[in-house]
Amino acid sequence: MRRSKVAITLGLVLGVALSAVVFVYGYSKYVLSLPTYVDTEETIPIEENLEDLEDLDPEMREGMEKPVFSNPEIRNILLIGSDRRDQSSHGRSDSMILVSINEKTQKIHLTSFGRTTWVSIPDDADPAYKRYWSPNYTLNAAHTWGGPRLLLKTVQRNYRIDVQDYVKVDFNSFMKVIDQVGGVEIELTKAEASHLRGQGLSLQAGNELLNGEAALAYSRIRKIDNDWNRMGRQRTVIESLIKKMLNMSSTSILKLPEKIMPHLETNISQSEVQNYVLNVLKYRKYEIDQMFLPIETYQALTKTSRGQEVYKIDWVKNIEALIAFIES
Repeated sequence: MRRSKVAITLGLVLGVALSAVVFVYGYSKYVLSLPTYVDTEETIPIEENLEDLEDLDPEMREGMEKPVFSNPEIRNILLIGSDRRDQSSHGRSDSMILVSINEKTQKIHLTSFGRTTWVSIPDDADPAYKRYWSPNYTLNAAHTWGGPRLLLKTVQRNYRIDVQDYVKVDFNSFMKVIDQVGGVEIELTKAEASHLRGQGLSLQAGNELLNGEAALAYSRIRKIDNDWNRMGRQRTVIESLIKKMLNMSSTSILKLPEKIMPHLETNISQSEVQNYVLNVLKYRKYEIDQMFLPIETYQALTKTSRGQEVYKIDWVKNIEALIAFIES
């Protein structure tokens, strides 16, 4: 009789364990199927012989003489915020932040790229935008003309950094992601709060918990100062969002992928996404820091022949600063 009871108990335990394994496996497969995966097998080749390019500013040419930086202990992912309203276009890359996960130093580095930085853009625009392509233009034009693929190529060519992966979110999805985590805490200045109240948002100067709509409005403020500070606000929102997610309880963190994944587009493979998800609890211990390129000391705001304000920068100094930052 005892043996029979033991056998039944073991059978129940094994049955429950097997059911749990099947559930976890099925759930993980479900979660990993939620993002939109695009060109996961494509790699961005390292460009060579860039000295043959025409129409380069001297500063650009000097920067491109530097080798492309790559380190197996640092994983670079380009986070792209797009103003795309529908699926018929790529939209402008309103926000471009390089997320560098340094396994050696256990830090997560956030590097914002100024969207109006004057860059060299590879001749690889989509057919529909080929007539608009120009060899030199602002950084955000690369995404408009050729989507994430051309933007990754442009970042590699100019900033001399090997970045193969991207995660993209449009404005509507951005608001939903913020709402899914319960909002982000932002310290508002009097000018920022006043501007947001003018948009119908009931906010005051000081620490405020912003929902998705308010966070998007905050990150797009430009009229009260300049594009430089606008980029800073975008970084602040992203950093606050990451900290919010990493500081959640273990139970809440494990529920996040199902809430956030449907709003993302990426070229990272499912197996790699799974690896990131499994390492979330480890990454929550990493220090987060940020920087903005171009570095103010090594850039000049100028106007093109069309009257467009752009940043022309000291590429060597900015490249060196970027590499030193993500290696730290």
